[in-house]
Amino acid sequence: MSVAQNLASDRSVSGTSHLSICTGRVQETHDVFTLVFERIDGQTFNFVPGQFVTIRFSWDGQIFSRIFTIASPPTRPERISLTIKAATDGKATRILHDHFHEGCGVEISEAKGEFTLHGRTVEKALFLCAGSGITPLMSMVRTLHDLGEELDLCLIQCSRTASDVLFGQELAMLSRSMPKLRVETVFSRPSDLDSNRPGRLNKSQLALLVPDASDRTAFVCGPTGFMAVMRGHLLELGIPADRIFEEAFGPRPATTSKISAGEKAVVSFERSGFHVEADEDTTILNCAETAGIHIETACQMGLCGTCKVKLTRGEVDMSDMGGLSEVDCKDGFILACCSRPRGHVAVDL
Repeated sequence: MSVAQNLASDRSVSGTSHLSICTGRVQETHDVFTLVFERIDGQTFNFVPGQFVTIRFSWDGQIFSRIFTIASPPTRPERISLTIKAATDGKATRILHDHFHEGCGVEISEAKGEFTLHGRTVEKALFLCAGSGITPLMSMVRTLHDLGEELDLCLIQCSRTASDVLFGQELAMLSRSMPKLRVETVFSRPSDLDSNRPGRLNKSQLALLVPDASDRTAFVCGPTGFMAVMRGHLLELGIPADRIFEEAFGPRPATTSKISAGEKAVVSFERSGFHVEADEDTTILNCAETAGIHIETACQMGLCGTCKVKLTRGEVDMSDMGGLSEVDCKDGFILACCSRPRGHVAVDL
């Protein structure tokens, strides 16, 4: 597959996106792989450790936009590495897993995100992750190593089994060369050989692994349920809320009430003239797809802001994770991927 064949060529590349080519691929586990990209124009990537990018590509005539955290460090800016889990129900990640190789091309956006050590004063840190949540933390650890920074850091990776551990050998090597780095692994489904710490990480176990937790700044990343549980444990162990930084790999639940039982929700797409009925779990994006209306989307969790649309009437439940600015909110914009209609709403599409 040549670069030209799978670039999203339905529009010109914007000034904030860069045509890039895959120059390497590593199979990390049975369902997690890393793709390495370099810019076609030969320029370097600009980001800080912990940030994410949106990649855009086409396949079989369909355009895909997805958000992924950068796993590589900015100290090696000639290329970026994206470590991706091939979700069984994720079409885009399955295409990337099954078909992408060296020579395939994508558009890559400028990096975004505030989940980073960069610009923060941290004396002692705790990195706590599950699954693919380790990727932004690996970017930070690799950066610390490259810069020779001696941060007192404990990294705890929660994994199902030993075969699901990401970057295990590299972390072991880094811990030998970084005296203040301690790496722990907890298995939720261990075999007899996996670990002497079986079962999901709980507060008691966390207290044993990190007895000085209250002195640390925590960076937590993983699935939504994991995040909620770990935040509760960290607060109970004495870490103040303003020293807990989070990045979820999955949508957060809506914080406002859903429509009442029996109440009908209808989404009107004003410019298109379509009206779509919705239940309490249907998003504006779902309704647009039903009506055959294309909305550009990427992360599908309210983080990247790609699916921003203007709400002209009514109210929605929205699980925004930072994809909208204060100005966007004041101007009436919502995120289609994580907004559910309450009653009759209208969208400027």
